[in-house]
Amino acid sequence: MALSIPFFVQESIGAEIRRQAGTSQRDAIVLDGVILLDDHTNFRTAATASNDAVVVLNSQGGSVLAAIEMGKAIRLRDFATAVPENALCASACALMWLAGNPRFIGQGAHIGFHASYIDRNGTLLESGVANALVGAYLNQLGLSQRAIAFVTSAPPEGMEWLDASKARSIGVEVVWMEQSSRPPSQPPPGTGASNERYDPVAAVTKFYHALGAADGNTAAALVVPEKRGIGPFNEINIANFFGDMKERLQLISVRQLNNNLVLAEYRYVHAKGRVCNTKAEVTTNYVFGKTLIQGIKASC
Repeated sequence: MALSIPFFVQESIGAEIRRQAGTSQRDAIVLDGVILLDDHTNFRTAATASNDAVVVLNSQGGSVLAAIEMGKAIRLRDFATAVPENALCASACALMWLAGNPRFIGQGAHIGFHASYIDRNGTLLESGVANALVGAYLNQLGLSQRAIAFVTSAPPEGMEWLDASKARSIGVEVVWMEQSSRPPSQPPPGTGASNERYDPVAAVTKFYHALGAADGNTAAALVVPEKRGIGPFNEINIANFFGDMKERLQLISVRQLNNNLVLAEYRYVHAKGRVCNTKAEVTTNYVFGKTLIQGIKASC
């Protein structure tokens, strides 16, 4: 299979946010995909239209600031949150999920915490600044000091996955959804995770567009969870390196070589004048119903 796509100008597309009216009084607001900074505007529009809702989350992560703003809206309106069966809710998404009352987790769902990086005007802020903002948000949610410490001390590489034992130990109340039954308080039917089709070309395209925008949060959200924050997949490294360009990265083409291998051709000119005009072999993987970046081999 060989699919090649030329590139010109493409706008960033954030998470899909849609409101589904419930058969009873409770609606569902579904958020699916990578969270971008402006997504909180669309989310607030959907939230304002509902008196009672459960926010169903299926997201790799993304903008922490947007997630915090959406989390505040969830708590203000006393909405529930849910990560449906076999879905992923990582990094920024996990911060949103914590705002729910109650918080649902479906069978096989994965909720992962990762060190927070705050994007302000294209600059990623880490460590103290990010943790202070996240800590203040979690305090507003009424979480225990143990829970705040757990979230703000998440590892800078990989994921800290939440399970029943950890949830109990840090005092985070969770409703574990059983596949066989759905009490009235649980999310409306038809709001489960919608698995994406395996699409290596689309995933690699989104990743390199994020590099071109020096958007470390979005780029890292498109990487398999166990490799986030490590070396070239570190949000700060991405923002610093690809933000320091005379000519930012331009994606020229993407071609699928086999089932999981993609060839990406791109060009950039570093601030110091070094020109990179090359191709990279990108390995993808299908996990949690999403196509994510597993590894990259590039000459520059």
